[in-house]
Amino acid sequence: MLEHTSNQQQHVNKKMTDTWAVLLSIGIFLTVNNIIYNVLFIILGSAADLKGYSEPQIGLLGTVYLIGQMVANLSSVLWVRKLNWKLMIGLATIVSVLSLYAAAFVDYNGFLILLTITGLACGVAQACVMCCISGLQDPTKAYSLGLGLQVVVAGAVIYFLQLHVTPNYGYAGLLFTIAGLFAFSLFFIFSMPSTDDRTSSIVQHATTSKMPSKVSVPSLIALGGIGIYFIGQTGIWGFLERIAVSKNMDYEFIGIVLGAVLVLCSIGAFLAIKVGSRYGILKPMIFGIGLFLISVVLWVISDNKWVYALSALIYASAWNFCLPYQLLAVNKTDKDGSYAAMIPAFQSIGGAVGPAMAGILIFDGNFIYVYLLAIFTSIASLVIFWMVTKRHSDEDATNALKLKNSTPIKEDEYRTIPS
Repeated sequence: MLEHTSNQQQHVNKKMTDTWAVLLSIGIFLTVNNIIYNVLFIILGSAADLKGYSEPQIGLLGTVYLIGQMVANLSSVLWVRKLNWKLMIGLATIVSVLSLYAAAFVDYNGFLILLTITGLACGVAQACVMCCISGLQDPTKAYSLGLGLQVVVAGAVIYFLQLHVTPNYGYAGLLFTIAGLFAFSLFFIFSMPSTDDRTSSIVQHATTSKMPSKVSVPSLIALGGIGIYFIGQTGIWGFLERIAVSKNMDYEFIGIVLGAVLVLCSIGAFLAIKVGSRYGILKPMIFGIGLFLISVVLWVISDNKWVYALSALIYASAWNFCLPYQLLAVNKTDKDGSYAAMIPAFQSIGGAVGPAMAGILIFDGNFIYVYLLAIFTSIASLVIFWMVTKRHSDEDATNALKLKNSTPIKEDEYRTIPS
């Protein structure tokens, strides 16, 4: 009896260890494959200073990377459920390492090509990771952990690159450092899942129902909500430094504050881990958007530099807090994770549109219309997520009633993820 109990306990402990190994691997790969995007201004600025590239040239470098990433994300709905995630993430990571290493030895045109390839590779890995997250029993925990690691690592990398790498080893040292981060992540590839059990479930359901697969309109609407939300948030993020300048703050203070905010805003992501999905999707979103509205009000009513710093921290933390629940909203409509893999693409689309719209809305250094844009897009996205989740909650209730009236089907207590 005691032996049986001991074996059961060992099994439970093994299960918990494996679960956290998967979560850590997901967090690492989500962090690494977003590191170029998160420190892009350092990569491009250093290219101008150290390689002598003009503003149009470095702008094109950023564009080709983001285009490569977006093409992989948008196309993922066609392939992400058909391929082995572990294999694809491993291959994509190796491609990124080789491309970044080779980029140190080529001219500008070669750099463009290699950065495009790196963008494609990062997009492939992101799509596989996001599809994997959507299939977990608690996607909020995995995505929040990834977000928290992203901002902490990005802050550390920015500090390390600016103070130690580029002054001593130049632009090649910068590229080798980032390539080294990608190479380091390969140690965690063995804990990544290869697929999950949703594919067989979907195929079995399709075979039973004799219904052809079709485009999930609710999933696309939820993805559109993410894009709309990002328009307003990135519109402010792109001009966060200009907002401080308009309040007559010195540049040294602004740099310290924004560097601290980049790291400390992980509070929002780790708070989402603590909250989890116990309050559903909408209540945490309402809380996060409420915090964002408070930050905007503080910016409007005060020019004090410490109030600005507090507002910036609240704004960035609220943004990170809301993101995992947007994933859950997409997940609510997504049967096999194919659409969850497209989340980074819609975030990028919103992120591209936001700063451009914000720039048009600034008049004489006044940011009130930028704030109004962000308020409107955050509320509009909340309405979209409410509509999507309400519809599918009603459908779940109907399906549960049908299941209750039909022959019971035994289900496993836990969803398993084969490696």
